[in-house]
Amino acid sequence: MFNSNNQTLRRDKDEYNLNTVVTKTNTVYYESYGCTSNKSDMEIMLGILGNNGYSITQDPKTASLIIINTCAVKQITEDKIFGKLHKMKHLSKPIIITGCLPKINLQRISDSHLDHCSLLDPASIDKIDDIVNKCLQNRVQNIIFSNRPPNKPSLPRRRLNNYIDILQISEGCQGKCSYCCTRFARGRLHCFPPKSILKQIQKAIAENSVEIQLTAQDTGSYSYRGYNLCDLLRDISAIKGDFKVRIGMMNPDTTFKLLDEIIQAYENDKIYKYLHVPIQSGSNRILKLMKRKNTIDDFLSIVNIFRSHFPTISIATDIIVGFPTETQEDFEETLSLIKLVRPDVINISKYTPRPGTEASKMKQLDSRIIASRSRILSKHVGHIIKIQHMKMLGSYEEVYPIERTSIGTLFCRTHNYKKAFIQDVVPMGKKIRVKIIGVHQRRLDCKVLDSKVPQNS
Repeated sequence: MFNSNNQTLRRDKDEYNLNTVVTKTNTVYYESYGCTSNKSDMEIMLGILGNNGYSITQDPKTASLIIINTCAVKQITEDKIFGKLHKMKHLSKPIIITGCLPKINLQRISDSHLDHCSLLDPASIDKIDDIVNKCLQNRVQNIIFSNRPPNKPSLPRRRLNNYIDILQISEGCQGKCSYCCTRFARGRLHCFPPKSILKQIQKAIAENSVEIQLTAQDTGSYSYRGYNLCDLLRDISAIKGDFKVRIGMMNPDTTFKLLDEIIQAYENDKIYKYLHVPIQSGSNRILKLMKRKNTIDDFLSIVNIFRSHFPTISIATDIIVGFPTETQEDFEETLSLIKLVRPDVINISKYTPRPGTEASKMKQLDSRIIASRSRILSKHVGHIIKIQHMKMLGSYEEVYPIERTSIGTLFCRTHNYKKAFIQDVVPMGKKIRVKIIGVHQRRLDCKVLDSKVPQNS
């Protein structure tokens, strides 16, 4: 069993202090799962370790220690991670479990005989060097949990893609959704100072980043001493440089409250015309059981208003299939909503009960019903997304190649954040003009143009 006496480390200051020096012979193998915020946490931990002399290895067998940055929002992901942890156990290396799992399902870690693993929660990532050094020195279990996150935008980072800067603007959320376990790991809403956010973005642009990904559990809830998300977007857009900003998920209720201001912020060309607003269900009855703070009409108003201002905007949403007590009628309402709205991106999750949540105590649906409904929805979604992609065929775009795939093609994003691939050889991170010449369910194909890009009709 874990020693609970060492699980809380209090923090009174936000600033990061580099106070540990290690040898340059130590190497780290890592795997990271989950959301963009988790990926950002991983980049920060790698940045701190890099400043302390660690190098990264792609072979866990040659590593001095192993970091598994976990996600536990879904049962299937949690099961995969536990399988990985048991496999890594046989390497006889110090293992540090970071991310959301330690706070979401500490009991399962204990029951799974992983007491050789040390634990670090998302609010303690600035202590990664401390726990690593302890693991290497004494080879016993160490646990660091914190009540308050550090000022994450001010921390060092090692970007996993040099052209993309992932920046958390806040930690935690204000909601109490009955299905959600992430709030147990990330806590209540804590917004980071705008000065630190803007400083990091300026630094990233100076280091050739061309895409800034603002991320949070709910970007729409960002508020720092009366300064909100729209104020932040205004100041980011005023920064000199050639770059684009991807705004992460906004819950419908927070989006609705700021609708006019957000629309104005999106007018700037530096903002990707992409809106991620998760609805989760097309049934108001189910939304109420989920303890969501919005109705279907709120969601439709947001979508309609954004599309009236930005006709080519990409709308992304999330759907949970098989929430407890979901009837066939509730599911049909979800299908009808998706057919009506025609989102460009639809993330489908089959409901599974998560530990400690209110929904886990409700009467659960048969897994076969959930699987069947998920297949039906997925079939409709595939058709809808292909139709939405078809609207881009023949259009012209200015894009930044930001990643090279394993088969040599270049990956970029259109103005509305759709995935596009380039066969031609062009410089990475430099704006180029392309024409959309191919459409698939999950991507677009482009051709590089030599002439000036024509205006879209």
